[in-house]
Amino acid sequence: MKLELYSQPFCAPCVSTRSLVRRVQQLLPDLEVEEINVVEQVQRGEELGITSTPVIRLLVDGQERFRGEQPPTMNQLLAAIARASD
Repeated sequence: MKLELYSQPFCAPCVSTRSLVRRVQQLLPDLEVEEINVVEQVQRGEELGITSTPVIRLLVDGQERFRGEQPPTMNQLLAAIARASD
């Protein structure tokens, strides 16, 4: 499973979400994480309809299984990962 975090460098919710994703990755070391800075990769964000940050996408075999557009709690993110992996 891959987690994509779409963020901006100076977005306060992005900073807290980035920290949360790091903690989740420590719990789930097999989780592949990619952070995409939408300021530097504008076209990639536009292609996926990313209009605000942070956005988390969970992908299984390249297919989006979950998209969250609000900063999650640890429990919310872990539950989303569990559901997406079913």
